[in-house]
Amino acid sequence: MQAQHNTNSQQVRADDSLWLPIPALICGLIPVLGLLAPEEPDKDQVLGIFLFAATAIVFGSISLARQKRGKGMAIAGVVLGGIGLLAAIGLLA
Repeated sequence: MQAQHNTNSQQVRADDSLWLPIPALICGLIPVLGLLAPEEPDKDQVLGIFLFAATAIVFGSISLARQKRGKGMAIAGVVLGGIGLLAAIGLLA
């Protein structure tokens, strides 16, 4: 009986962790900071911006679907990732 109780409490703690919203926010900030560089980005930088933005959108979306805690960070990551993704597409065109 006690072992089952510990498993349930560990599962609750895992759901309340911020392991998805924080990476979503960080991966969303990196493309925006990359866009603020004074020189025009080359193809490798645009690819990095695209990949980090897509990762931020994926992490943020999964976090919003699964977790209640860290919702603001997840939304910020999705928004920043969307801005980075649109900017990368615009720079490639």
